[in-house]
Amino acid sequence: MQAGIDPNQPQNQFWGGGEVPSGVHQVQSGQQQIIVLNPKYKPETNLRIISTAILVLGVLVSIGLPFTGLGSDIYILFEISSFICCSSFIIALLIDAVYLKGKSDWETSLGISNSWTLVSLILSIIFAVGLIIILIMNLFVYRL
Repeated sequence: MQAGIDPNQPQNQFWGGGEVPSGVHQVQSGQQQIIVLNPKYKPETNLRIISTAILVLGVLVSIGLPFTGLGSDIYILFEISSFICCSSFIIALLIDAVYLKGKSDWETSLGISNSWTLVSLILSIIFAVGLIIILIMNLFVYRL
């Protein structure tokens, strides 16, 4: 013989259509929440790789140019070499600043602190402007 079911007591069945206890909350959501612990910034076009390639190419050309000879005065080749090297640093810093701006916007959209990215962005722009000033000053001194 089975024990009788007391109608005054709630039934605690989870599978079978019984009542759910009052301490358990059922949430029926069609979407699942995913939490990423360490998100990485991965843009479609990685400008940091492009800026590094421009920098390396500019430095290699500026190192190799004076040794090619080209039948010219060695002083002129060293001047051109220094202009190429300085220009490659300027271009690389400006492209890196664009990359850092995108990263800063991405961090802001996720609610992550972007203070170090902004510091890097500001320093990149300051160094680029400083190199532009040095390049312009060298061009005027060389022309005079």
